[in-house]
Amino acid sequence: MKPFKEVINYPADNSFLIKYDDFPHFTFPWHFHNEYEIVFIIKSFGKKFVGDSVEEFSAGDLSLFGSKLPHFYMNDQLFYQGDDNFRVNAIIVQFPTSYFPQQQLQRPEFGSIKKLLNSASAGLKFPSETAAIGGPILNDMLRTIGMERHLLFVKLIDFLGSSESRFIATPDYTNSIDDQGEPRMAKIYKFITSNYNRKITLEEVASVAGMNPSAFCRYFRQKTGKTYAQFVNELRINYACKLLRHDKQTVVHICDEAGFNNLSNFNRQFKGFTGKSPSEYRELFRGK
Repeated sequence: MKPFKEVINYPADNSFLIKYDDFPHFTFPWHFHNEYEIVFIIKSFGKKFVGDSVEEFSAGDLSLFGSKLPHFYMNDQLFYQGDDNFRVNAIIVQFPTSYFPQQQLQRPEFGSIKKLLNSASAGLKFPSETAAIGGPILNDMLRTIGMERHLLFVKLIDFLGSSESRFIATPDYTNSIDDQGEPRMAKIYKFITSNYNRKITLEEVASVAGMNPSAFCRYFRQKTGKTYAQFVNELRINYACKLLRHDKQTVVHICDEAGFNNLSNFNRQFKGFTGKSPSEYRELFRGK
């Protein structure tokens, strides 16, 4: 199956994206993006597909994917049976290829980073000893902003570049992905991720895809493994999680800011997605 191109929208206050995922199971399909991506699995297990490789993943798995490298994660069947004991907790970092300019990478201090990025085209898997040190750095990054977050990120990348790793895709793998992927899906994704915190009618997003609503719903579910409503709600909840971690506004204000116009629906959707109420979730990060 041809992967679709994910279009990543960076937050206004940061030049790379870091997020904490907490949901029942992985649903994002076979895809690629221009950015490098670091994935640290805190809680989950199943199979990951990277380039021409398929291998098991579990808690503590730390991987780096190069630019345009197709990949996706698929959970074990236990995660699709509605058991709250089986959930995905992961930290994801996505950063542009221009984050470390070539001129900077020529400096001796950036030697390990240059080596790391040049080796990432087939994907890199790091041993558990490296993940045990890299994981806490990623957790610290989640709780910081600005220059402090940037310095932690450089520390992480330098550490990974100085650590042992192995290729995920096979030595014979050649990445033949063009830059377009599936243009229609990329256009849809970009529109939704730019507008999810306001009301978007089904007719509006279907028109962006050049389809009627019923055809759009079938197409969207085929490509993403979820309904349009589920996808939008998950984006809104992820945004609400960020606000709850870093914003002192009330839950009611955050409900509106994230695009939910009904507090009871927000509370229900949030607990169904994270396993906790918004107030309980905020309490986890209080004082950290």
